[in-house]
Amino acid sequence: MCPATSASPAAVPCDASTGSGPGRTACLAGAAVAAAMATVFVAVDPFGTTTQPAYAVTPRPLHFQHSTRSADQVLEEIAERIEGLPDDRPPVWSWEHFVQESWSLSTRVDGVQVTSAVIPEQRETWEKPDGSSRWTVRTQRPQFQNSEQRKLWEETGAIGEDLKTWSGSGGPSESSTGEPPSSPDGMKKWLATGHSSLSPGLTFEVVPERFMDHVFSPLQRAALLRVLKNTKGVAYDGTVKDRAGRTGEAFSLTSRFGGLPNKTTMVFDSSTGSLLAYEEELTTDAGALHVEVPAVIGYATFLTSERIA
Repeated sequence: MCPATSASPAAVPCDASTGSGPGRTACLAGAAVAAAMATVFVAVDPFGTTTQPAYAVTPRPLHFQHSTRSADQVLEEIAERIEGLPDDRPPVWSWEHFVQESWSLSTRVDGVQVTSAVIPEQRETWEKPDGSSRWTVRTQRPQFQNSEQRKLWEETGAIGEDLKTWSGSGGPSESSTGEPPSSPDGMKKWLATGHSSLSPGLTFEVVPERFMDHVFSPLQRAALLRVLKNTKGVAYDGTVKDRAGRTGEAFSLTSRFGGLPNKTTMVFDSSTGSLLAYEEELTTDAGALHVEVPAVIGYATFLTSERIA
């Protein structure tokens, strides 16, 4: 799994688990579980006079408009709707451009693991066909669920008040997964690259990673949705507005993948099949993590995905 990122100019974003080149993707929320379990969670703040709260501030959960329809039915409807759309990607391209906003429980700012506020990061990446890339990461304004949390954050040093920006680059990648197939069977094998098999839990980890560094055609997105359709345990949670205010269709998996009971959710645009958001929530047991369950422990919001000629 990826280590936590650190909001400082020297930070190097972690790789995707399928072997992408350095800095091509942000860590997914699932990385927070392993990272935080190995950390003493009550961290002394930079001023050395107070400590952060024992129980971390976490984001508000999304609000779902629940439905009784089955996941396979809705996924197939979206796949049928989008598979005939024209592929508007340029046949010859210079860059793929991605913008995501993300947060995880293991986020660090200037070396301090922040538990007193939710401090998202916006990551902008430009990637060439050979896998070489450059990226810029910017911390966003601290977020709270109520005024009491904001007051506590101020009292414990206001970690993250000063916004940070850092950049990096990476050379060509020799382990690129290549252009995705357009059939469900081919897509499933492609998603499983580097793994012996594609379990349901791994599927919900790999799919968001691949949307972080691939611009899919409509036919490829339809194939990917059909892989999800045939994945055991996937539930349809209805429509939801993501953290960018966009409405999509939510599909979730409840499991112990990663060690703790958790629910992972992916939100797709019903008209394009594009992934809008990924969320991870601990459901009943926080283990060594100092959060009050149920709690969102990480998310990624996919804002831009395009090829530039």
